[in-house]
Amino acid sequence: MTTLFGVEVRRCLARPLVRWLIALAVLGCVLAGVIAWREAPSPGTPDELRLIDLWIPGGDSFLGVAAFLLPIGAVVGGASMIGAEWRAGTFVTLLTWQPNRVRVAVAKLLACGIVATVVAVLLQVLFCAAFLPAALSRGTTAGVDAEWLRSLAAAVLRIASMTGLAAVLMGSIAMIGRNTAAALGAAFGYLMIFENLVRAWKPWSSRFLLGENGAIFVTGADLLTASFTRSTLTAALTLTGYAAFAALLAVASFARRDLASAG
Repeated sequence: MTTLFGVEVRRCLARPLVRWLIALAVLGCVLAGVIAWREAPSPGTPDELRLIDLWIPGGDSFLGVAAFLLPIGAVVGGASMIGAEWRAGTFVTLLTWQPNRVRVAVAKLLACGIVATVVAVLLQVLFCAAFLPAALSRGTTAGVDAEWLRSLAAAVLRIASMTGLAAVLMGSIAMIGRNTAAALGAAFGYLMIFENLVRAWKPWSSRFLLGENGAIFVTGADLLTASFTRSTLTAALTLTGYAAFAALLAVASFARRDLASAG
């Protein structure tokens, strides 16, 4: 299983789309640092660049951009990682080397989640580091203490975990639907149409939706616009439960599926 998992991690990182997504994210981090350097207000002014603006618990912060974009990248990357396998017809070839379908499916989904989580952590570290030159030379580090650093580290881990769960969820949908586009379409339809309809029809059900739980988990605070309270742990368990359920369905589907017509 360890060897199979290692192979799937390398296959994931070798995908051109995954590499392009990572490259675009790195470029975005560098550009954000350059813009912060060039546009930083003069030191001592009310609008001076504050390093603590990277993460403000429960408020708007620079890291919120990463919290929005990284899961989107995981959605695309996770769906492509599995969907492209169906399109290329490589599942049949892989099963001649490792005939245990359950192990293959679990290894692929686990690789999607782990790769997305680790990449998300590294990109967030780069994003934060990109603001250091501007904050140190043209801004202020006031308020940066051990408590703030712990809060920042916790936020980075939550955002990375959210990214990993998004990759597993989309990989599972792509494994069931045998298609990248189908998985992306299902995700768009669910988040943009179904959840909004449910939210408007039965407002009390918002506590169980992906959108609300994702926002609570990432921010680590209750939503100001919500009529309910929910702990960060409960939101995390809810999201993990959805991802795990989708993964179980995907593994069961793959284990029973006729691969002769796949691709």
